[in-house]
Amino acid sequence: MVTGRRKSIAVVVPSITNCGGVASVAEFVIRTIRDRTDYDYRVISLAMAARDTSSVLLTNPSTWPRGVVTRTGDFRGEAYTHIGAVAPEIEVWRFLPRARLTEELQGVDLVQVVSGIPAWANPVMGLGVPVSLQVATLIDVERRHKDRLYTGLTGLWRREMTRRVRRLDDLALGSVDAVQVENNWMLDHCCRYVKTGTDVRFAAPGVDTNVFRPAEESPAVPCYVLSGGRMSDPRKRHMLLLEAYRLLCKRMDQPPRLALAGPDGPTKEFEARAREVGLWDRIDLHIFPDLRGLAKLYRNAAAFVLASDEEGFGVTVVEAMASGTPTVSTRSGGPNDIIEDGTDGFLVDRDDAGALADRLHRLTADPSLNASMRASARDKALERYSENATAQNFIDVFDLLLTDAKGRLAA
Repeated sequence: MVTGRRKSIAVVVPSITNCGGVASVAEFVIRTIRDRTDYDYRVISLAMAARDTSSVLLTNPSTWPRGVVTRTGDFRGEAYTHIGAVAPEIEVWRFLPRARLTEELQGVDLVQVVSGIPAWANPVMGLGVPVSLQVATLIDVERRHKDRLYTGLTGLWRREMTRRVRRLDDLALGSVDAVQVENNWMLDHCCRYVKTGTDVRFAAPGVDTNVFRPAEESPAVPCYVLSGGRMSDPRKRHMLLLEAYRLLCKRMDQPPRLALAGPDGPTKEFEARAREVGLWDRIDLHIFPDLRGLAKLYRNAAAFVLASDEEGFGVTVVEAMASGTPTVSTRSGGPNDIIEDGTDGFLVDRDDAGALADRLHRLTADPSLNASMRASARDKALERYSENATAQNFIDVFDLLLTDAKGRLAA
């Protein structure tokens, strides 16, 4: 670690190796800091799973004497330290301070938390350094669909944990020194709950528009439509996507194929239903594609489709747009602020498979509309969501929190 006037920033992320939007945003924030010559940084991952092997588990007495484990790893070329928790089976305990974490944060000048929900800022509070929080949503919004899937005692327990974590969300918002949000409804919420003097701003993460770029020649439609994300995540509503695809295939003599990309494969329910309606052979699975492969999938698709119930931001939407691929998305939060309906993509109501199918039909059956939206999507990505366009928001926050009231670098 270089010493002297260089300031040290700790980037703290829950389970950084988990795929998804948080990992992508964390990677962007790390690159933003790395590109500066006046900051050093370290990356810390916090155990968030109920059975994380670095944690002291109530259900595994063999972990009790050894205590919390700290281990190192590599995240997309960046070294990180992963720190376990105590009794993570009780969800609210995952958000308590951790002695190992306090030790790891000694000597840093600023903590930047990147997470899905605000509650993850609680473990780093009270250390005497400013805390900045990049956040997407609230726990009860994130789980509004998932919690309904559980009944009986399991359902009661899950809903009680959601209620308690929701309190921790607002506790964190009232304690941090800066908040960066990804959508307008979350911006409004944060402005109501933060303490006086907290810097709150809309600060969308950026994508690498050199990696995610259009094809040299627009693909001939209909080709295929692409969707991405964990198929095991109920929020992604893959069964709704499948129904929309079924309706699309009924409307077209030569319908596009459906490509699914993500870190896991389809659920048994999804595969059974796809076989039942005769579509399984029209679905192509791309499990854990590398970055180059994913970028190629985006740029050669006729459209990207997102059927989610909730999206704090929608990194996949921006990646698709940067690739010159228009998106059809539900009005699930973040995409509402990204897509201009009818110009660079389409927005439809949640749960409306018919509307998803209709917009996909328009994009795959009308080459001129498709080409127009491809150009508009790329233009917006360059203007608003390239790393050059978005990084300055984060740099401004770092400079603000690391500078004293007289405009000098804080000692």
